Amino acid sequence: MGGYLDSQKGFPTYDVTLGYYNNKTINTSVYLGPLDIDYIANLNNTLDDTINFGFKIVRPIGKFVLWFLKIIHNTLNLNYGICLILFAGIIQFITSPLTKKTYESSQKMQKIQPLVKKIQEKYKDDSQKMNQEVMKIYKDKGVNPLGGCLPLLLQMPLLMAIFSVFRETIEFRGASFIFWINDLSQPDILFHLPFNIPLYGDHVAFLPILMGISIFLTQKLSMATMDPAQKPMMYIMNGFFILIFNGFPAGLNLYYTVYNLLNYYQQKTIRSKNQ
Repeated sequence: MGGYLDSQKGFPTYDVTLGYYNNKTINTSVYLGPLDIDYIANLNNTLDDTINFGFKIVRPIGKFVLWFLKIIHNTLNLNYGICLILFAGIIQFITSPLTKKTYESSQKMQKIQPLVKKIQEKYKDDSQKMNQEVMKIYKDKGVNPLGGCLPLLLQMPLLMAIFSVFRETIEFRGASFIFWINDLSQPDILFHLPFNIPLYGDHVAFLPILMGISIFLTQKLSMATMDPAQKPMMYIMNGFFILIFNGFPAGLNLYYTVYNLLNYYQQKTIRSKNQ
């Protein structure tokens, strides 16, 4: 076994040889160091696969998120928490046309609700005919009943990618933001509980609560055009988000909270202009 310092790569390299009685040898290399993608990318192997960026479809997104956040951090010399706020602003700006279209679609849904209710009452004993007539109204009025789900569906791969980045990469371990948030890769725990709550855990974090409030504010605007029978389900989903996000990295909760608040501001601006 021998070792030497690779002057080009900047870290020590060790060669290990395993011999056999039949005079055959196997040569291999061992990397001893942090799973920093900037380091292991220089090794010209598949070692970066050991960093869990999520499912195959999410991996490219996770690598892009990591690369982009590091570019902001290294170029502007900013706190990673500030980098996440800037990143959330950029993503919200990119998705703002879709948000606007979704809100306009929800307003159209509100206008046709009286027609939908009449059809539901008329064909209450024939669900197939009722669905056909309702879909016909949607088509005639240019309404997409799933339009309100599109922003969330587009956000899910990004949220999964950010979750993997903050959980698996070394860059954000111990990266502080402000006050008690001293590790963006871990939950921002305010205090621990003497018991464990299913899904929620044994601690209370602040950012998931703030994130839940941001979701509620956004939902409140959209629920103004929603069937009242669907509102309880939206509240339940909001509470479920607070439960599961309590154990998620603070960086993910910070990003999603800022994104939701910016989204809320945009929808409120659109609503005020249309009134």
